[in-house]
Amino acid sequence: MNTGTERLQLEHRRGTETILFVEDEESLRVVVSDFLSQLGYTVLSAANGKEAVVLGKSYSGNIDLLLTDVIMPEMTGPELAETLLASRPSLKIMYVSGYAENTLELHGALGSGVLLQKPFTIKSLTLKLREILES
Repeated sequence: MNTGTERLQLEHRRGTETILFVEDEESLRVVVSDFLSQLGYTVLSAANGKEAVVLGKSYSGNIDLLLTDVIMPEMTGPELAETLLASRPSLKIMYVSGYAENTLELHGALGSGVLLQKPFTIKSLTLKLREILES
């Protein structure tokens, strides 16, 4: 009989990449970080843009993808992406947001990143991650 973790691993493709996940809502950050770790990703987790910049500058390994909320206090996701891309130009960007996509686009908030709307399912998250990481 499969345990919950084994079932998750069978249902979702495993990853080996490193993801910098930035989310100001703690409960969501913990759940998503734990899930991605169970799927084999190395997850660097930050509560805000400033923490993420420190992690991005201090982490000596490759960071494959920035997974960040769009609207956060102090620094937006696009501002964070721009800052990190200066030192990590191959970084792929994926945004998550509860705001309507057309509202974010009207304000130029998305830049060149890909958007996943909140609330999202684990399945939609993992499929979108694989799509971006394999592109």
